[in-house]
Amino acid sequence: MDGFCGSLIDFAKIGDFKMPDVEQGDVASARKAMDEAFGVFAPGFDNAVTGLKGLGQAPSAEAENARKSIVDALTPIRDQVVAAKTKLDAAPKDDKTAAAEAAVSFRRIGSDINDMPDPFQQLETNASLKALAEQAPNCKKLPS
Repeated sequence: MDGFCGSLIDFAKIGDFKMPDVEQGDVASARKAMDEAFGVFAPGFDNAVTGLKGLGQAPSAEAENARKSIVDALTPIRDQVVAAKTKLDAAPKDDKTAAAEAAVSFRRIGSDINDMPDPFQQLETNASLKALAEQAPNCKKLPS
């Protein structure tokens, strides 16, 4: 359970991220905002998916189902985030089109995040998972 929660620590940071204000037409600040956003979202999603996939067999069928459902929900969004970040990173810093495309991708990703189930909910609503989580140090680092 500690590895399960540990895999979600960077993902939990996404909830605290606030997009910086950007003046319309200011390519440098738009690029900086997109770099900051993808700098939080890419490791958050990637560490969650990679970490959860790398865990051994869960201690119960409920825990295994929770792990699988979270991986299934996060993987397509992680793939979008990584692709958008890779594309932005490859573009010159002053590329207005790249910054605009990254913003469009980011809005789409935000919509997908809003539509996905809350990965932390099962830690609160499932009694056996909640009991396991209460004893795992990494679970204490997650938002409650």
